[in-house]
Amino acid sequence: MKRFLSWIAICSLSVSSSAAPSRKTSAKAGPVCARCIEAHEDFLASDALGGRGSATHDELVAAEYIASELEQYGIEPAAGENGDPSAGKLGEYIQRVELRNAESLIGPKHIIPSISTRNVLGVIPGSDPKLNSEIVLLSAHLDHLGTRPEKAFNGDAIYNGADDDASGTTAVLELARTLAEGPKPKRTVLFALFGSEELGGYGDEYFLEHLGFPLQRIVANLEFEMIGRPDAAVAPHTLWLTGWERTNLGPELAKHGARLVGDPHPEHKFFSRSDNYDLALKGVIAQTVSSYGLHKQYHKPDDDIAHLDLAHMTEAIGSMIEPVRWLVNSDFRPQWAPGGRPQ
Repeated sequence: MKRFLSWIAICSLSVSSSAAPSRKTSAKAGPVCARCIEAHEDFLASDALGGRGSATHDELVAAEYIASELEQYGIEPAAGENGDPSAGKLGEYIQRVELRNAESLIGPKHIIPSISTRNVLGVIPGSDPKLNSEIVLLSAHLDHLGTRPEKAFNGDAIYNGADDDASGTTAVLELARTLAEGPKPKRTVLFALFGSEELGGYGDEYFLEHLGFPLQRIVANLEFEMIGRPDAAVAPHTLWLTGWERTNLGPELAKHGARLVGDPHPEHKFFSRSDNYDLALKGVIAQTVSSYGLHKQYHKPDDDIAHLDLAHMTEAIGSMIEPVRWLVNSDFRPQWAPGGRPQ
């Protein structure tokens, strides 16, 4: 079923790509795969997925697609509830999360006793006997706002979420592909695509409650959120990192080639508005990579593929490949700055 979904996606993408020649795209050669990035966006942000609403069947289809891609790359499944991600195969990619307070989440008119969201988890076990117990977590959220006829905009009721957060999901998939193709990382790399972030972070909360290993093994978490368009508040070809001043992770990644600067919008408190925050509250160095420029399509039906800058997105992801590769092969352990850890 997973391979079948990927095949459908690839076939449909070639059609949709040719139908949208006005999109800014790039055929840049090198370690980053521009066609892969465009293909992921074309499927995940398509009308066919109905906006990937949190805890819906459309979210499940997105999760199956992501699991299929990880399987194709040779990434091991890591959704075993009591599993150790440095041990190898754990049986499943998709972690089912039952949300018991469904009525309070989606309203009493549905009277549904329970609904489920899904996380997708994959792992590359570390190759170094001294470093493989340390985990670098690369994450994004796979859900968005779904289809909302009561909140249609210009006749469009599908909230595609091309930037929020199909772009982050695509970044994690591309980093997974590149890391799987190269030499095995020394540290263990865990890939997590969380469900129901838009409902309040239920996917990442469940993930943290069912780790199956000590949380302290996660040395760093990079969340990817809304990188599909450049931010005019920073220099061209640049990404920003939430909580830049809170840790030494951002400056160290920048030393190794990451085009990262501090968040230019501190008044919006983006550090506490992504899945990274739940990890940070527990002491993990967890920060979000973004280039969200406060565009008008945020949480609107026209956050769609036509508004993406795929050339920027391809370059942004490509710029993170070698810095992330350095991080997963390094013995560098990022630290909180004095007063930087959230309370």
